[in-house]
This record gives sequence, C-alpha cells and structure tokens, in this order.
Amino acid sequence: MTDLNATQTASPSPAPRMAPGKCVHCKSPVPEGAANPEFCCHGCEAVHGLLTAQGLTRYYDLAGTQVSPAATPGASRSLTWLSPLVERAEGQGQNVCSLSVDVQGIHCAACVWLMNETFKREQGAVEITVNPALGKVRLLWKKGEADLAGWVRRVEAFGYQFGPARKKATRRSIDLPLRLGLSAALTLNVMLFSLSFYFGLASAENEAFTLFTWLSVALTTAVVLIGGWPFFVAAWRGLKSRVLHLDLPIAVGIVLVYSACMVQVGASGRGDLAYFDTLNTFITLMLLGRFLQERVVEKNRRYLLEDDGADSIVARRVEGERLVSIAAPLIKAEDLLLVAPGDLVPVDATLVEPKAAVSTDWITGEPTPRELSSGADVEAGSFNAGTTAFHVVAKTDFERSQLVSMLRAAPRATTPDEPGHQKLWNVLAKGWVIGVLTLAAAGFLLWLPKGFLPAMNVAAALLVVTCPCAIGLSIPLAYELTLTRLRRLGFFARSPDLLDRLTRVKKLVFDKTGTLTLGRLELTRPEELLALDPATRDVAYNLAVRSSHPVSSLVARELAKQGARYDASAQVTEVQGKGMEWKSGGALWRLGRSEWAAPLAAPRRTALAKDGLELASFLTAEVLRPDAKKELSRLMSHGYEVWLLSGDSNDRVRALAEKLSIPTERAIGQLRPEDKARQVELLDRQDTLYLGDGVNDALAFERSLAAGTPAIDRPVMPGRSAFFLVGEGLSQIKAALARSEHLRVVVRRVLTVSLAYNVFAVASCLLGHMTPLTAAISMPLSTLTLLGITVASLKDSKNSSNVAEGR
Repeated sequence: MTDLNATQTASPSPAPRMAPGKCVHCKSPVPEGAANPEFCCHGCEAVHGLLTAQGLTRYYDLAGTQVSPAATPGASRSLTWLSPLVERAEGQGQNVCSLSVDVQGIHCAACVWLMNETFKREQGAVEITVNPALGKVRLLWKKGEADLAGWVRRVEAFGYQFGPARKKATRRSIDLPLRLGLSAALTLNVMLFSLSFYFGLASAENEAFTLFTWLSVALTTAVVLIGGWPFFVAAWRGLKSRVLHLDLPIAVGIVLVYSACMVQVGASGRGDLAYFDTLNTFITLMLLGRFLQERVVEKNRRYLLEDDGADSIVARRVEGERLVSIAAPLIKAEDLLLVAPGDLVPVDATLVEPKAAVSTDWITGEPTPRELSSGADVEAGSFNAGTTAFHVVAKTDFERSQLVSMLRAAPRATTPDEPGHQKLWNVLAKGWVIGVLTLAAAGFLLWLPKGFLPAMNVAAALLVVTCPCAIGLSIPLAYELTLTRLRRLGFFARSPDLLDRLTRVKKLVFDKTGTLTLGRLELTRPEELLALDPATRDVAYNLAVRSSHPVSSLVARELAKQGARYDASAQVTEVQGKGMEWKSGGALWRLGRSEWAAPLAAPRRTALAKDGLELASFLTAEVLRPDAKKELSRLMSHGYEVWLLSGDSNDRVRALAEKLSIPTERAIGQLRPEDKARQVELLDRQDTLYLGDGVNDALAFERSLAAGTPAIDRPVMPGRSAFFLVGEGLSQIKAALARSEHLRVVVRRVLTVSLAYNVFAVASCLLGHMTPLTAAISMPLSTLTLLGITVASLKDSKNSSNVAEGR
C-alpha cells in the first residue's frame, strides 16, 4: 500500500519532445497516417495536453520509460455505481468519510503521483492511498465538502477508469512471493555455512564443524518444506490425474537430493560432503522462475477493472419519488429506468421521453447513433449516446434479455491453460524422470564396489547437475521479457499461454466498428465548410451547436476550429426527426436531412440550406485506425488469412474490405452474434485469432484460438479476452505474432544448450569428478550462461526493432 500524501510537489518540468516518428507521450512508434504526427493515438494526445495544461508534466520525470500508450478518454462514461457508495460512506455519521474503489490503467509510480496530485487540489480532500499492485485507491474526505464524482471524471480524462472495489489479492499472489523471500533468506545463510567448509573448516574443529553441519540441515529442511511445497502439491495433483508435468521432475529432484544429503550427513556426520547450498539455490531459483512466469500476466489482469459479468452492470430504477441503483439482474418487466449519458440499457425497453439518441454499436456494429422518438423500442445493449438522461420502461425481466447468454458465457479464450513451455516440459517430464533415476541408479551401482559413501556421492551429484534449474529460470524469464516489451507497445496479455497459441495462428478475424475503425465519425469533405463565407459559417454553427445529433456535433466542432461565432439570442428550433431551423435576416436557414432542408439536393445526407437552396452538404465516414490498411497488408503478405465479420450492413462491410484490400469473399456483414460464432467455428482449426469490441463478439470469442479487444472502455469484453490493446494502431498484432515466433526460437536454443551441458555434466559425475564444490560452481554457472543466452537473444537490437515495427 502506498501513501502518497508526503509526495513533494516540484515545479513542472517541460514535457518531453521526441524524435520524429516517436510519440511525445509514450515514445511508441507513430502509425503512418496518424492525425497528429507527434502522437501515436488520440488518447496520448489528449493526456499529454491535460498534463501540460494542468502543470503536471513531472509525470514524465517519474514515469521514465514505463509510459504505455494512453487509453482514449471516455467522453460520457456513466458513474451510476458511485453515487450509492458515496451516500453510504457519508451516512456513517463520521466527519471524515472513507471509500475504497478500483482503478483501471494504473501501471507505474507516475500514475500514483498523478492521482495524489489531482486529489490534493480538491476541496475537502483529506488523504488518498494508492495500491498500484492491486489497482485500488482509498479516499478520505470531509463529509459533504468534496465532489468525488467531479474528481473521478477529471482523473478519467487522463485515460483511467474507476469502479466498485472488487479486486482482491489472490492467495497465490501473496503466497508465492512470501515463500520466495523466505527461501532466498535461508539459502543465503546456508551458502555462508558451505563457504566455511569450502575454505577449510574441517571435521577436526569439532564444535564449529558440527554446529554448521546441523544448522545447514535445519535451514535446508525449512527451505525444502517452504519452497518445495508448491512443487510437491502440484506434482501430487498431476500424479492423481495421471499427468506428468514440469513440477514432477522438480519435486523428485528436491526429494532425492535432500534424501541423499541426509544419508551423507547421517552416515558421516559431515556437512562438507552434502549438497546443501546447491539444493537450496535450486529451490530458490525454481520459485523465482515460477514468480517470473506469472508476474506480468497477473499485472496485466489487474490493469483492468474486475469483471463480474451481468452483476457488474448497474441500472437506476425509479421507485415513486426515489431513485435506487440496482444490479441489472434485479430488473423486472415494467420497471421505470433512468438512463444517464453513457449508461447501458440492460433490457429491451420502451422510450418514455420525446426523443433520445442511442448507440447500438456494441450489439449490431452500427457506428452511427440513432435518434428515437417517444414510444420507440430501445434494444438491450444500447448506450445513451446523447447529452441528457432519458427514461425507459422495461419490457422484460433481465433474465429474458438477449444480453444474458453473452454476458454469462465462459469464453475459452481466457481459460487459464498451462503455458506452452510448461506443456513442452509435460512432454519431456516422463522421459526426464525415468532417465535421471536410471542414471543415478547406474552411477550408484557403478561406484558401489568402492564403498557406499562414494556411490551415494555420485548418485547425488547426478541428481544435482541434471536438475532443470537453468531451464526453469531462463524460459520463464524469456516469456517475462517478451510480455513486458509487448506491454510497452500497448499489447497486454491476460492468458499465460497466449504467446504459445500465437505461434499457431494462421487466420485473423476482425470485427469492423470499434475494431478496424475507431468508433467515431469524420466529415468526408471538410473543404465544403471552408468554402462558406464567415457569415454563413456563423449561421451553420448556431444551428449545429444546438443539436445533439452526432453529425451536427461533428459539424459544430469543425466550424468552431474555423472561428465561427456563437449567437446567444438565436431562436433556433428543432423539427423532430428532420433537423434544425432558424429564421434570420428574412431567410429560413435549415440544417438537417437533405430531403427536408433542400428538396432538390441529393438524398441521404445532411444539408445546410437557405430558403430551400443547398449551400453545402455533409457526408460522414467512420474513422479508420490510422495504420489499418498498412498493417493488414503486412499481415497478408506474411501469409496470414484476414477476414472481416460485422453486424453492420453488407454494403458498408464490403466497402471497407475494398478499402483495406481484403478479398470481398472474406468480408461478411449483417451477422447476428450467433452467426459470427458459427462463422468463426467454421474457420477455426485451432489457428484463429479474433479481435472484437462488443458484446456481440462474446460468442465468437469462445470459438477462436485466441481472442482480444481494443475496447477497454466498455464493460465485460476486456475481462473475457486473452489480450487487450491500448492505443489507436494495429501494429501490436504483428509485433505479438513476430515476437512469439522469435520466443519459440529462443526457447529451442535454450533447450539445445541445456542438453549439451547435461551430457557433459553426466559424464563428469560418472567419472567421479563432480564434488559438492564443483556442483556448487557448475549449477549456478550453467544457469547464468543460459540466462545470458536468453537475454542476449531477446535483446538483439536489430531484430527487436524490426519486430516492434512489424517489418
């Protein structure tokens, strides 16, 4: 737990400037075609602007090289969950209130400082305590004086997200580091005792020799029990399931070497003939390997808010004169619900208000929000895309909602399978156990004519030098380094075996809206606005700025950039379902559907008209990810089969496919969620990667080999993904595929070197040249050699740069 109230506020340093091609905020490569050549994505640009404007650029000094691409800040994310928690905290009767919440997106000390610094500026703030390891925040404030919702919105503008406190430290995440720390401390003491033996402490010095011998026995026994326990338990479970895996040879090696040491000490009373230091080092290194194996994946999982499926969706139900926040499963037919901007409508419902704007892209893939009138059906899974709240009446109980089956599905993509390198060991484990035991028995029998103790020494030496210590540490390190480097590019793995699955991928299936596109619109011909004279631009701005329609909002933003002026006295009226009109200067101005504003204009577009004559017309298009065409072309050139599946219309899907050079026979639209799942099932031969952003992709996630999402600002899907992306580019996909292939090469190299070492070591043991001292030297030396090979292979600068940029 980190209490940051003691953090000193330094004068802000200037924001960093990067070399061309590198993002100013996160230092990632800027995709070709990016809207701003200084930033890799809109999220980084927005966050950098906020940090600079608010004097918070010390963030960059603290973050160093740990800055990841920023998530695009949500404009109107619902905070329905927060109000009841604040009310409950302030209802405890204390002057200082306390609340714990979860946070998504925290990844370094700079994030912690940023939250502390912004909270200190709030009126009524008392203290903030941040736990970056778990992604939790504890807030203290003076009752009735702090605007927590306002603070949450201001911090979420930096790309973070807050939610109810659901994250908990798992028993394993606490147990493993504790065992590792204790084992390392005890091992260091045993090594000191062993050094005294190696540097001349002889059995003639009876008291000190006997004391150090039995202290080594006691501490080694503690290490075997503390550090070896996880391997004993896993090996026993494997045997009960009739599965031989990595933990079995580790457990067998620990037991046999420990037994050999005890026999040596019992028969001779001499600690200098036992392999205490080597055994302790082996156990500690195995625990370290296991810790590295799980650390990054666990960190990536905690980056996100905890997903409780349907139970994590909160709705606000009107009960007489009260507004009560409830979990979605409690919704019943005929309930009156208030839907705030950004809120999800969990059930099919009927609109009560005269009008509303809703987005169904999460369900249908339709990118453009729709305007609805009173009495219209609001589909389950719709979001309030407007700027004001509206009421709906539930048509069904939540249990009958179409969302239920998708929200509560258990996706195969995130099943915690064993990592691939562990699966490799599962194949080798049986042969290793039999081979090592056979060699140890052969060595014992070969040397038995020379005496029991020499024979036992050879057998113990064989067990020590053939332990999988070097592999068990170097391979997890290789995975940890690869996952860490992908994380810096904006690719976050949540499944421990993802990198191994990626080596089998041959087909890439993309959803359209929010996946290949960014889920926002742009004007296809903005030059039409530039052609207008200043007075006409002012009129158009006053019409557009008073409408919540997405196209009007887009036009208003573009006109504002051109300096259009706002007239507070303008009497603009809205004609429901058609557009905006204003009588000014004896003329009738209209902005809306072309067939209404200018009957002679081309249909199905937005027109600006004066007295029925078209002055300008506007068409919109979805904003493609800036590097989508380039990255998909690279993937196809490398032999990957690319598909486009969407719930959007066939015309739009095929048009996008042509733009991205995807064969039209691999672009299919108008697919329901079950249709997508069926199509992926037909394609998949345990070789399909699926990338989607909506709950309509949940069923398809289950059918693919690996599934991911770029939509970490939406509920449910990130927690069901084997990986998620942060940033606006798609280069992370190619980088992950390339790095996984390179990782496989490195693993094979490590195995080859390890095999060569074991052949040499076994020969030395059988010839009687391996003593406790030479074992104590050779085992760590071989481990360091393999670690060096691993790091050097992964740090190949030319290869790393090519992989990161997808070349």
